[in-house]
Amino acid sequence: MRNALIVTLIVLVCGNATAADRGLAALDPGELRVEIHSPSTDLVSTGGELSVEVEGVASTIGGVRFIDMMLVLDTSSSLRRTDPDQYRTIAAVGLVQSLSPKSDTQIGVIAFSSDSELTQPLTSDRRDVVQALLDLKRSGGTNLAAGILTALDELKRNGRPESSRVIMLFTDGMSNQKKARAAAAQAQSQGVAIQTMLLGENLKGGFLLEEIAAATGGSFVWVLDPSKLPEAFLNLRTTGVDHVTLSVNGSEPVTARLAGGTFTATLPLQVGENRIVAVATSLDEQTKESVVTVNVSDASCARLKVVALNEGQPALSLNERSVEIVVDASRSMWGQINGKSKMAVAQEILHDASTWLPDDLNLALRAYGNASPSVENNCTDSALLVGFGAQSRAPIRRAIAGLRPRGQTPIAYALRQAAGDFAGLDSERALVLVTDGIESCGGNPVAAARELREQGIMIHVIGFGMNNAADEDGARLRAIAEASGGLYLSANSAAELRRALEVTVGTRFRVWREETVVARSVLGSNDPMFLPMGDYRVELDSVPPHEVQISLAASEELMLTLEKERGVVTHSVRRARLEPISCEDAIASMERSRNGQLTSATAAPPLEIAPIIHRG
Repeated sequence: MRNALIVTLIVLVCGNATAADRGLAALDPGELRVEIHSPSTDLVSTGGELSVEVEGVASTIGGVRFIDMMLVLDTSSSLRRTDPDQYRTIAAVGLVQSLSPKSDTQIGVIAFSSDSELTQPLTSDRRDVVQALLDLKRSGGTNLAAGILTALDELKRNGRPESSRVIMLFTDGMSNQKKARAAAAQAQSQGVAIQTMLLGENLKGGFLLEEIAAATGGSFVWVLDPSKLPEAFLNLRTTGVDHVTLSVNGSEPVTARLAGGTFTATLPLQVGENRIVAVATSLDEQTKESVVTVNVSDASCARLKVVALNEGQPALSLNERSVEIVVDASRSMWGQINGKSKMAVAQEILHDASTWLPDDLNLALRAYGNASPSVENNCTDSALLVGFGAQSRAPIRRAIAGLRPRGQTPIAYALRQAAGDFAGLDSERALVLVTDGIESCGGNPVAAARELREQGIMIHVIGFGMNNAADEDGARLRAIAEASGGLYLSANSAAELRRALEVTVGTRFRVWREETVVARSVLGSNDPMFLPMGDYRVELDSVPPHEVQISLAASEELMLTLEKERGVVTHSVRRARLEPISCEDAIASMERSRNGQLTSATAAPPLEIAPIIHRG
């Protein structure tokens, strides 16, 4: 702006005349106004502090809510000589692209030579404006008045109330002074500032442009070297503001980038209250400030883990728990997984499970489809192979080894038969169905699952080796689990089947926030739950149920341990600090980690337990 002022003084010395002498009264600058438009008053941080772009408008012309700007550009044939490399276009495009993407600025384009043309009506689409600038031609004479009047018409049609209305007038020559002054007077009466720029050495043209700018509250810039136009356009103070500084909580002020009346700067904020102050200084050294208070809350994710101990030992339940495994032994289990039949894989994993599952877990085994060949269509082919009892592990291993896939898939019949297997048991009761297909005997497994739920038996379903099976099949199996309040999991490898068994044999729990379940899992799964800071209630589906109130802080891991000793259940918490991270990033990181582990036969696979993670 200092360079522009020096040039103006040179013009005044050479011309030895004032704007009033030349027919227009110089307009006193209007009231300086400044307003911060963003950020909003409430922000969240996932790292304890953050940087934020502050954006707003400062102006001595009209309002500061909007800026409506008309680029009125000379396209006369003389520019072929004065600006052969089209720096005018480069400069105008640079100004448009420098405006903050957040600013609510409308821009229109007027091309004038002997006459004028509205080549781009007022729009907020910067791409359309840039294209209009690139399409400008060079031919004809110089008619400043026509360009100004066409711009005024467009501002009257499409300009917004409470906007700062600005015309940026560029030319390389002289025009009819009387008509140009009359057009400037009309702009003055409509509260439109005209910023003027002259390229070249036309002294009379300089006097006229300086006069028009002064009379309308604008500024005048004289550029002799066309290569300096891009810098001059960016430095032109289009709304009468010289500079804007920003500070937060009394920090050292930062000078904002000022373009087209909009200002932007990046400031650091911290968790808590942040008082942002924007101070605008006008060309005549008025000052005005705008203040916004931004409250930043720390939304770094917390991680919750829930474990159980029974008489000092890791446990899947706090109470006696009875789990019956129902195995699909239908003919489809001959299907292959990595060169082995699905039945062979299931036999291996179930055999191992009988050894590593806790001793206090009461196990039973039922199968269907293993007694009759499929051609017999035996829809009552289901039998309890090993009942509940203290010495069931060895018989279960022998029964598993003897399974041979043969028959149909009577899921509904098997579930109803399994209900009787729990007779006389007062413990927690659950059924784990391992199947590679859907009901084949016309039964209604969902209805059967509801019946078991009424009897206090929860059903978990493991869809095993279904791979690319139709989504409809998976949905049908999921419906069985949901009808009893259980889980549905998909397993397509030995490792995934083992993991699914680990997850389903434990006691289920839910995490509540007020009256909404935000996460659920089972004891023994060891899956962390990522949750925003806040107060929660952990509810265990035990007999009797247990509830624990917890409070999670940002960037914290909370380990909740439920322990039963001598019949008494207590709980304890252990807290540790985490690196700040958003819940979305934490979820993505865990999923990437799990996906990367799938190449390992012993890795814990991703399971379809939804939702074990709160995402919002």
